[in-house]
Amino acid sequence: MQQCLFCPNPIDSAEHIWSDWILEDLKLATPIRVTVGRNSSWVKSPTIKVECVCRACNNGWMSRLEESSKLIIHAMINDDPCGLSKRDQNKLSRWAVLKAMVLDFCNPKRALFYTQAEREALKDSIIPERSLIWLGRFPKKAFHVGGTDIWGEIQEIPKAGHGCVTTLIAGHLVFQVLTFHVLMKQFASDQINVGCKPGYWNFSLLDIWPIAHPLRWPPDMSFTERGTSGIVTLLDRWKLGENIG
Repeated sequence: MQQCLFCPNPIDSAEHIWSDWILEDLKLATPIRVTVGRNSSWVKSPTIKVECVCRACNNGWMSRLEESSKLIIHAMINDDPCGLSKRDQNKLSRWAVLKAMVLDFCNPKRALFYTQAEREALKDSIIPERSLIWLGRFPKKAFHVGGTDIWGEIQEIPKAGHGCVTTLIAGHLVFQVLTFHVLMKQFASDQINVGCKPGYWNFSLLDIWPIAHPLRWPPDMSFTERGTSGIVTLLDRWKLGENIG
């Protein structure tokens, strides 16, 4: 792909998975494992850039979105409780979807999930239809970004819906983004049936998209390192899925 993810311009810039200010905030010193598809490697720094955008987008609307979200993200990654207005939730949702779309580009052996129309619409502050976004808390500082393809049933027809789940962890802040596509036009207005594994989701996650009302972070319950409320339960939340790295 030679075209910017978000506009018709050619690719001539790279987007950080984790922004420099986040890395400076957290100062992670230990190596991390990077997995794309089935290939894994250890790197000394979580500074990961993806060449997938143009300079106009990267230095324009993407930079403005990052800057407008910075204060609230800074508070949460450093474990400072805070209120989330509807406006805050909108900015955080757009930022999380932006990161999900960049991650979507990382595995060259997999077809892109998000469409060009969805990516260009995000530039105009429009989040894809059939998207759900949650926030959680992890008690230790950590980095993680990963995605899973899932499928859903419509009117008892399996795999009539295709979804992409992206999970991000930066410091103490946890994001999860789910977007679904209906694969058969006759079901465009139908509900997709997809189950997730049992968990304390109502207590451990805040629903920030679609926006309902102001919220306060963190949720009542935090994810733990292991056990029934371990962070792995969130990474493995959906019953059907294939790891995409």
